[in-house]
Amino acid sequence: MAQEQAQVLSAVPVVQARTLAQQVCRVEQEVAPQQNTGTGAFLGMAVGGVAANGVGSGEGRALATLFGAVLGALWGDRVEGRPVPQMQQVRHCTLQGVLQPQVVGYEVQYEYAGLQYSTRLPHDPGPTLAVQVTPAPLQGSDFTRAQKNPPRMGGGVFRED
Repeated sequence: MAQEQAQVLSAVPVVQARTLAQQVCRVEQEVAPQQNTGTGAFLGMAVGGVAANGVGSGEGRALATLFGAVLGALWGDRVEGRPVPQMQQVRHCTLQGVLQPQVVGYEVQYEYAGLQYSTRLPHDPGPTLAVQVTPAPLQGSDFTRAQKNPPRMGGGVFRED
């Protein structure tokens, strides 16, 4: 066996569309969640309960205290008021499949010893291609090119056109 160089005639990329995952994000304005602290209602309940406790006696005093506490809580909640809504930017991201062309190999046409061959390679071979040549005995005394198999390259798949 001998290693020789063949002349590359053409190397055409083989392209396939592949689906690749790509993160796609968008930014939106949203209302930030706000919570009432409850401080106004608590203070109103305490003040209302204490103020109403001075009214009446016995069972009437207990009912007045309870009623004063409830009204005080409602009044205190109103005084505190509702929080002012705040706007904030929120980023939402998702993964989406995107079709992108990808080179998966090269259809290579090459010439060696006056004959043309083709093969598919995983990379662009450049202007020349290393081929492995196996000598074969000549038939009779006549020098003929009865070559049935193309020269081989390490690891490649070859076919004769």
